[in-house]
Amino acid sequence: MLRYETVDALLDAYPERFNPEEKAEGVDGVVQLNLTGEGGGPYYAAVEDQTLTVEEGAHDAPDTTLTTSADDGVAINNGEANPMQLMMQGDLSVDGSIPLATKFQGLFE
Repeated sequence: MLRYETVDALLDAYPERFNPEEKAEGVDGVVQLNLTGEGGGPYYAAVEDQTLTVEEGAHDAPDTTLTTSADDGVAINNGEANPMQLMMQGDLSVDGSIPLATKFQGLFE
C-alpha cells in the first residue's frame, strides 16, 4: 500500500486507487470530507454509476459527512488508524448514511 503524507496527495491518488469493477457496483452517493486542521479543508467524493469524482469544497446535499482532522484522515487511508476507534474517541464523526460511510473506504485499493 502506498503511504500518503498529505491530504492533497491522498485525494489526487483517489481516482487511480478507485476500483469500480470489484467494489463500486451498487454504490452511489456523495461523501463530504471535512478535514480539520493544517492541510485540511472541505472536499467531497461522488460515486455514481461506478464513476468517481473528487472535488474541493462543500457539496450542497451530501449523503454522508465525515469530519476528522487532516492528520487522522491521512492516517486512516494509510492503514495507520482505525476509523471505529477514532469514532469511539470522538475524533471522527459520521453524519448521514452509515452504510455509505462504511463502504466508502473499501472502494479504494
